[in-house]
Amino acid sequence: MSPPHNNRHIFFEILATSLMGSSFHRITLSKPIPSTPWKRVVATIFRNSQHEIQIALDYDDGRQIRRENLSPTEAVGALQRLIDQYFMTAHLRLADENLQFERTTQGSYRLKRKPVEHTQPTTLQHNREKNYLIPPSSPFLVGLGIASAGRSEIKRERYDKFRQINKFVEIISHLLPTSLTTSSQGVRVIDFGSGKHYLTFALAEYLRQSSTASSVVGIEQREDLVAFGRDLASSLGWSHLTFQAGTIADAKISSASLVIALHACDTATDDALAKAIAADVPYICVAPCCHKYVRKHFNPSHDLKPILRHGILEERFAESLTDSLRVLALEASGYQTKLFEFISLEHTAKNVIITAAKTGRPHHASRKSLRDLKEKFGLRDFYLDRCLWGETGLKSGSSPSLP
Repeated sequence: MSPPHNNRHIFFEILATSLMGSSFHRITLSKPIPSTPWKRVVATIFRNSQHEIQIALDYDDGRQIRRENLSPTEAVGALQRLIDQYFMTAHLRLADENLQFERTTQGSYRLKRKPVEHTQPTTLQHNREKNYLIPPSSPFLVGLGIASAGRSEIKRERYDKFRQINKFVEIISHLLPTSLTTSSQGVRVIDFGSGKHYLTFALAEYLRQSSTASSVVGIEQREDLVAFGRDLASSLGWSHLTFQAGTIADAKISSASLVIALHACDTATDDALAKAIAADVPYICVAPCCHKYVRKHFNPSHDLKPILRHGILEERFAESLTDSLRVLALEASGYQTKLFEFISLEHTAKNVIITAAKTGRPHHASRKSLRDLKEKFGLRDFYLDRCLWGETGLKSGSSPSLP
């Protein structure tokens, strides 16, 4: 290993040589110093529409990513400044070697080098399309105003939406088994409240890649958005994607494989869940947007009043309680569930996603927990509970027959 005082010079020389040559794959800068505006910066290489080599720097602040495209020469200077001023660690991946560069709090430098077992040449695909489940060249992105016509490039101001689309498709790819997405029967999706159809088109494109038998139906009550979706699907020649005007409450579900409801406000999420459960839909994905019903109806115990007297805390608590009850209702109905955060840049800074896969085995402990939570917080009326099991819902001591 080189002496510590030489490590910085060696690392930057290797970095510059790789960026100007053909061995660079990516570099990740992490461990930011205090007051640094970003959590990390990632640089990758691609070839632009003019077939020029570019370095894409993605600045990640934890909520969104801002991209800057530079020439290799510009990238050398930019990365050196970032490492010297903002980050303590840089991981450089080359075609034949991985390098870990660290700056200690004492001001010295450490450099670790490890050869790559299977050397791979750098691939200069335009905008690194192979990294995306929905690549920038997908034709529907132009129709939705996310990509530039004729260039297969994501518009700078729409990169956050492009990132959101790919994250959502990634979630669905983990939820649905490969045996289903590639089957001869395909996947039948009902998208409740499809809105401007960003995620509807993305899901239709993803499923089309796996099986031509898959189909997606977007249900939206705004006629102008339904007409827009139909026109765009028709221009793409997508017969597997259709749109219907209507509400979640009035929609009919038959033989669906997956029901999604993203940003369906308040009890519209519960309507979607209740319909999916009643129809024995194998897979469910919802992203609740606002939670008003429980906040209006719950009566927490006296010991919680000092906390919940603050409106913003009462609102957050009601949201958490609502989604906890939804998860318990799904489990009581025979589903395995997951609840996690999903970055949603259009509606709120962060949203919750609930996914569910049907097991057919009702979880009786979840049913008891649902009753206990309702009793603890004086919740005499929980909308989803009532949709599933009638006006009485799951009250203490009740034992309704479950699906």
